[in-house]
Amino acid sequence: MRPLYEILLGLMLTTLTLMIHGIGMYLVMHRFELNWPNYLHAKNEFRRQFYLGRLLMLMLFTHLVEVLFIAVILFWLHAFPEFRTAFYFTGETYTTLGYGDVLLPQGWRQLALFIAMSGLFAFGWSTGVLVSIVGKTYEAQFADLRKRR
Repeated sequence: MRPLYEILLGLMLTTLTLMIHGIGMYLVMHRFELNWPNYLHAKNEFRRQFYLGRLLMLMLFTHLVEVLFIAVILFWLHAFPEFRTAFYFTGETYTTLGYGDVLLPQGWRQLALFIAMSGLFAFGWSTGVLVSIVGKTYEAQFADLRKRR
């Protein structure tokens, strides 16, 4: 494959992956802002934590959809002979584990850089959303404690 085509494909993959991530993070924040007031004053701490756990699962699901999306593209491009290998490679590259036991074929290798960058950006974005949610929950819970004093 020509290097310019490979770079353009990588940029397209990164853009689409981060668009998927943006939708996922919007859904997480929207659900939080919409439903958190219902859980804020719940007497049962388990309900609150279970709700936050569901938001975390939605974040995880967003990352899995992104890995699946990239793996489907790699498999469709015949970069790997079987989908399972494409999914494994994408997962280890997206998370930047990079064992190196599976490599893209010659002519596709620059795509690994874009997959890794997508994962780094996406995990950073998820971390920002998570910090925001945890900050708001602690702020609200401590405000409740201050009122009780």
